[in-house]
Amino acid sequence: MSRIAQDLLELKRLTQDGAGALTQHLLREVAANLIAFGVADQRSGG
Repeated sequence: MSRIAQDLLELKRLTQDGAGALTQHLLREVAANLIAFGVADQRSGG
């Protein structure tokens, strides 16, 4: 598993353990960036 995937899973675990709003915000931002990257990649034919 990639380091990024491990970090995302750790952020998700922290939010489930009640780590707080900052962790949830970080997880949402990372997810939004990954989605935007995937959409841009599909539009460019990648």
